[in-house]
Order: sequence, then structure tokens, then C-alpha cells
Amino acid sequence: MGAYEGALRRALVDYKYRGVVGWAPVLGRLVATWLEGNATAVEELDVLVPVPAYAGPGARRRFDAVGRIAAEAAAATGGAWAVAPGALVKTAETPPLARRAAPGRRVAAEGALRASLSVADAGAVAGARVLVVDDVMSTGSTLREVARVLRAAGADEVAALVVARAGLLAPFSSARAPGP
Repeated sequence: MGAYEGALRRALVDYKYRGVVGWAPVLGRLVATWLEGNATAVEELDVLVPVPAYAGPGARRRFDAVGRIAAEAAAATGGAWAVAPGALVKTAETPPLARRAAPGRRVAAEGALRASLSVADAGAVAGARVLVVDDVMSTGSTLREVARVLRAAGADEVAALVVARAGLLAPFSSARAPGP
């Protein structure tokens, strides 16, 4: 929805790393506004699944940051979205992907992250078109693993929406370069 810089970056860092939970409703409203403004792009999707956080023994954080954002987004849309926060769980703490180069992120995601992800509610995703929500995307390694697990559990389609994209220099475009 935006570049991971400026005020958006500061809000996400305060929220996720400093525990300023008052940002959850603001970030949730941001997601809700995007969903409402892009209804035709997402109208065929069935359920919103947040990328899970581990909050058990040894966890870096004691709250599910993305789960709270998703819940706030659902509330802000008047319940227009079915949210399945417990459908996908993270069963163990994994090494942080932040501050790793792309190859290191991929190795960590395909190893520890992959081993820690589990579908706890297959009924919520089997046969469904799932919209995965995450806070920040750098290389897509986390989203790739989440999609892999959801597809293995029977999801028909998996799409993603992120609050911020690190390294976003220009809007994504599917337009082709002019040619002969």
C-alpha cells in the first residue's frame, strides 16, 4: 500500500518493535481503506488470513502485530471481511529476517520459518481464495512460505496485501515496455 519509509515506517517500527499498540487501529483503518477502495480487485477473495507471529515461550514479541491489524481492518469494514486469525499459526520463534540480504532471507524462510508454520484451521482455508495480510514485505520470502503452506492445506488461491513495501522505488506495473 505504501513504501516502507517516512511516517509509515516510523508508525510500523513504533508498533511492531516498541509495542506502541495504539497504532493497530490506525494501520487497520489503512488496510480497510485500501480494501474498500480496491473492492473490485479483491471481491473474489473469501477470507483474510494474517501472517502469524509466535507469542509463546521465548517469543520476541508478546502480541500478534499483524493479527491485530487484520482484526482492526475487519472491524473498520463493518465485518465485510471474514478474518481467520487462527487459521495459520507459527509454532516456534524463528530468526528475524530483517537486516538480512535476500539470499539469507530465503534460506531462513525455507528452513526455520517453513518448519514453524502450520495450518490450525484447515476448514477456514480449504477451497477458499485467501488474502494474506502482512505488515512489511522486503523480498517476499515470508509470503512465499505462507502461500506454500496455505496451498498445501487446500486453498484454491492465495493473494497478498502488505501495509508497506521495503525498497519500493516506483509503483508496480504490469504494463509492457513499448516494442515493435
